[in-house]
Amino acid sequence: GDSICRLLAFTGHSVQREYYVNSDNTQTRRFGESVYARLHGKEPPEGGYTGDYVTELAGMARHDLPGIESLTQEEAEPKLRMYAIHKMVERIGASVARLNVRYDEWYYENGLWEAGLPQRAIETLRESGHIKERDGALWFGEPNDEEEDRVVIRANGQPTYFASDLGYLLSRFEQRGFNRVIEVWASDHHGYVPRMKSAAAALGFDPQKLVIILHQMVNLKEGKMSKRAGRFVTLDELVDRVGSDAVRYFYLLRSPDTTIEFDLELAVTQGNENPVYYAQYAHARLVNVEAAASERHPRLPENADVSLLVHPWELDVARQLAFWPDVVEDATALLEPHRIPYYVHDLATSVHRFYHAGNAQSEHRVVVDDPELTRARLELCRAARQTLRTALDLMGVSAPERM
Repeated sequence: GDSICRLLAFTGHSVQREYYVNSDNTQTRRFGESVYARLHGKEPPEGGYTGDYVTELAGMARHDLPGIESLTQEEAEPKLRMYAIHKMVERIGASVARLNVRYDEWYYENGLWEAGLPQRAIETLRESGHIKERDGALWFGEPNDEEEDRVVIRANGQPTYFASDLGYLLSRFEQRGFNRVIEVWASDHHGYVPRMKSAAAALGFDPQKLVIILHQMVNLKEGKMSKRAGRFVTLDELVDRVGSDAVRYFYLLRSPDTTIEFDLELAVTQGNENPVYYAQYAHARLVNVEAAASERHPRLPENADVSLLVHPWELDVARQLAFWPDVVEDATALLEPHRIPYYVHDLATSVHRFYHAGNAQSEHRVVVDDPELTRARLELCRAARQTLRTALDLMGVSAPERM
């Protein structure tokens, strides 16, 4: 998601980075109930949250919310829920910041209800015939088709996730006037996509303007992660082990609809088989070439005669550079940031080949006795260095000058 935002901003779009925080639904209430149970030394309810972090949150709440233990569950749960959610958001914010990810807004679900947006969306859909009452509940669907109806308000009066999502559509398309909304979801929510598209259309918005990207799980050697059972590897643990550059790079190496197999051993290898090291080392080599040129030729010609670049390894770098605008255009139009690391690897390969040609024969080095030829090759190196730096930045990966 962050890399898509970077691409869109780079190509001139106005981008709002937003994290939607569930805070007012059945699952978050169960989260609040789990914290309440731990606060009183009990096991969480069935279907609740059992990780050690829940016990930790209960201990923090005991300290930060004086008198919370004396309240009934009905009184305490909303306070504990919002307290725990805010603490988790703080942790999430700190974790993603380590990956150079930022959000313009953390948008809380309960704010939708306080603003009356889900209520207004439901009323609009009721008037258009898309909301029907059946068995004491409110259902969404096409006016003459009940087979695909989905519950909006349960018979007990409690709203579903879908009710909040209706309000969130109004918030973005109507209230704030977004031209396009891009959401990144876990792939297990794939069945929800048609419903959201239908809801957008029923509310009068172009469903094509609602883009939903489904992301597969990340698999480690330790196995899949389960957040409710407390069996997971945190993002912080992953960053601690391999570094933020490796995390971002490896995440982007695959299309989001492909399961990511994160090779922990490869991610920390300092060798050409590690794609992160391979790309960053190419950039560092180009920086080193610039320094060497300055030492040998303090006063190079101001302009470069690129017609002097005739060798295959020189022309290969030039060809890769010529591909860059199209790569950016395609990656942005298709919302496929994984195209960037593919390109980076190809450009880095041509740079390394160019560099090794000079190691094999001194006359093919960038810095030679001829200042005109040195200047031409240096121009190529500067263009490659700038392109690599830009591409890595779009990926949120650093471009070190020394390695």
